[in-house]
Amino acid sequence: MEQDSLREVDLTRLEQGYQSQWELMGDLFAWLDLHLYYYYREHRWLGPASDLKNMLGLVVSREEFEHNLARAAQTGLRTGLPAGDRLRLDQAQEAIGLRTRRTDAPLPLLRLFARCGLDQFQQSCVILAYAVLLDRKYEKLFAYLQDDMTGRAPRTDLAVQLFLPEGESMEDYVSRFSRKNSFTRLFRPEQLAEGAMVLRETAVEFLSTGTVADRPGRTLFDGGVRRPDGPLAVQMETARRLDRVFAGPEERCICLSGPDGGGKRFQVEHLMGRSRDRCVFADLEGENWRELAEEAALAANLTGACLCLYHLERRDEAGNVTAPEQRLVETLAGLELVRSKRFLLSRLPLRARLSTLVVELELPPVTEGERLALFRTFLKGETLGEDVTAEELAAKFRFSPRQIRLACRQAGGLVRLSGEQVISGPLIHQCCYRQVVHKLGALASLVPAAYTWDDVVMPQAQKELMRRACGHIKYQHQVYCLWGFEKKISYGRGLSILFAGAPGTGKTMCAQVMAKQLNMEMYKVNISQIVSKYIGETEKNLQAVFAEARHSNCILFFDECDALFGKRSEVKDSHDRNANVEVAYLLQQIEEYDGVCVLATNLIGNIDEAFMRRITYVIRFPFPDPAMRAEIYRRTIPADAPLSEDIDWDFLARKFELSGGHIKNIVLAGAFMAAGEGEPISMRHLLQAAVSEMKKNEIVVVREELREYADLLESF
Repeated sequence: MEQDSLREVDLTRLEQGYQSQWELMGDLFAWLDLHLYYYYREHRWLGPASDLKNMLGLVVSREEFEHNLARAAQTGLRTGLPAGDRLRLDQAQEAIGLRTRRTDAPLPLLRLFARCGLDQFQQSCVILAYAVLLDRKYEKLFAYLQDDMTGRAPRTDLAVQLFLPEGESMEDYVSRFSRKNSFTRLFRPEQLAEGAMVLRETAVEFLSTGTVADRPGRTLFDGGVRRPDGPLAVQMETARRLDRVFAGPEERCICLSGPDGGGKRFQVEHLMGRSRDRCVFADLEGENWRELAEEAALAANLTGACLCLYHLERRDEAGNVTAPEQRLVETLAGLELVRSKRFLLSRLPLRARLSTLVVELELPPVTEGERLALFRTFLKGETLGEDVTAEELAAKFRFSPRQIRLACRQAGGLVRLSGEQVISGPLIHQCCYRQVVHKLGALASLVPAAYTWDDVVMPQAQKELMRRACGHIKYQHQVYCLWGFEKKISYGRGLSILFAGAPGTGKTMCAQVMAKQLNMEMYKVNISQIVSKYIGETEKNLQAVFAEARHSNCILFFDECDALFGKRSEVKDSHDRNANVEVAYLLQQIEEYDGVCVLATNLIGNIDEAFMRRITYVIRFPFPDPAMRAEIYRRTIPADAPLSEDIDWDFLARKFELSGGHIKNIVLAGAFMAAGEGEPISMRHLLQAAVSEMKKNEIVVVREELREYADLLESF
């Protein structure tokens, strides 16, 4: 191969800059080919007569061994070149440099050189590694020159031999690849440790497109062209402090802490929007956080953006959230960045000791007033039904800003998808509960709210008391916030209701009615999962229940609550003392809980007196009289069920003194008997079911007392 057959650097347009990166790469290919040709010519492994030139790396002949043994140590390509060849390399280098200095187009390769602060040698190494990705001919050339048919990526020793400046030491330049800096971070660390120069995917993507695309766990937010996902409706003081900190010229590490979804990233996005700046956001959750951080830092440096790293907190063996470790924070603070500001976001304060100036800002949980502002902001332009208000939603759901935004947008999308114009109460509540994450399923069970006020048969006074209790939640914002009661009552603002009555009188049913009226989910606490024979376990389980209930924004329903809220007794032994501690702790949790708690008991006399003081409403369920029992019979029968005209509701109600729960069993059993016979539900079916229910409860029914209906039991 002759030197004149090589491509030449274009010397005809030295007065013009490069118009595209491909035009620049054309000259760089010619410049690189010239280096490779001289290296091939001056550093052949064998003499020209060798027949093994195509077997390099596979066969070592005696001649090759002697040739390598006699060859002097490598001193760099330029050292052994004739003056004319060195001049040609210099002319090509100067021509490319002249045109690049006159280039106004934002070419990614030149921006990478500038933002990473690369010198001439480092730039040459990047060109060498990038060329093999653009033209596959270099794979074979590198494999040949490196005497390794599997090594198609350029190696560090080849790069040093090709681009070592005259008079410099090879050892110094080889050691450059073992340092941690903006140059070495352009290459994959695993391959670089083995001596191969392979560009990271982020670097290749930037060189090809001029930017970096979003990927799972990493996002580039450009405040000049993008708007944050919603307006900044709350936490204005935090935004003003961020503006002051960001405007300073000093290098600063800005640490934002606060609850998950509390608006930490949202604040940084709005800061970028106000300053028309860019920021790379990266999620560091997981064990490979170091690699993720370095990739994000590289993306930030290449795009000239700030860096924001989040999810720095970790979990211990018990699953509890812990503050970021000192080692992690030091590593993140030590990342080399083009920009002088970096943001570290965590659920818990960092409290790290760093040499860099650290500014810590803590975002507290949003208040009810702020939640109201957020609901109004994200529901702007939507029409709410008459059965729900933004004030009610803000009082019920102690949500973070992100949860409120997602719930409101989901509700708006669903209502438009259905072709409706109004967001109903059940719909917005359903969307809110979809944002709830809790672990109540292990300690309680979800009870579907299947009943309405029309299903309830009880005295009007008790009904009115339950409606009044529902208003305690519905108008909570008006009373506490607008009327100022929050200044007077800052403790014990929850709603606790005690249902007391005989078994089957409708306590659980009425709890479901209230849940449906308030559009809230209700969880029935499993007492067996709470009470433990081990000291301290019951209190721990209770704490877990109330903690998860705060996250779930639900109604807690304690059935047979006297098992937990029993009267405290005189301490005679350690068992009495522990039992009293459990009751006292439960009383404390009830008072501190600011949600809705419904408790049911058959024996109100067993409830501790101190607990009664903490109850907001006590509703007593009377045993139904004949008129109420007749009404229960009628309301238990569905409208679609076929009925015979011979049913005497008043007789059934007078003759069988049973509660509503027993009446439900009678109606259901009679319906199954009628279905099995292929007939409508008749008096015979209900009477036979009623007698069976009485026998089940060991109550004897005298046949003569059934009077004219006694004959209906002949076949029974």
